[in-house]
Amino acid sequence: MTQHRILVVDDRPDLAVTLRMLLERAGHEVLTAENGRQGLRTFFEARPDLVVLDVMMPELDGWQTLERLRDLSDVPVLMFSGTKPAPEQLERLRPGRDAFRSKPFFGQDLVGVVGELLEAA
Repeated sequence: MTQHRILVVDDRPDLAVTLRMLLERAGHEVLTAENGRQGLRTFFEARPDLVVLDVMMPELDGWQTLERLRDLSDVPVLMFSGTKPAPEQLERLRPGRDAFRSKPFFGQDLVGVVGELLEAA
């Protein structure tokens, strides 16, 4: 499997570490950021192949972060949240190129969705 660089943006360190371990175990290089602003800085420095983005974060939420990413990149994005998104929010995601999952999701579901998005990119 080709190693890809993945950026995980989540304000909960415990969840970010869990996601990092799962993705590293699947053979990926993983960077983390604790909020949208830091995530954007890390994105522009590291140019990851995919971004895993939490919705509920301080400063910039996931949807605001997604808008800024889209201004400059077409990187695939996996959004996730414990809350149900509004239909107009989901419309911002590109079919087959982005995805949304409800928390909690881990293990093979996470690795599978990431793999599908990377293949489609």
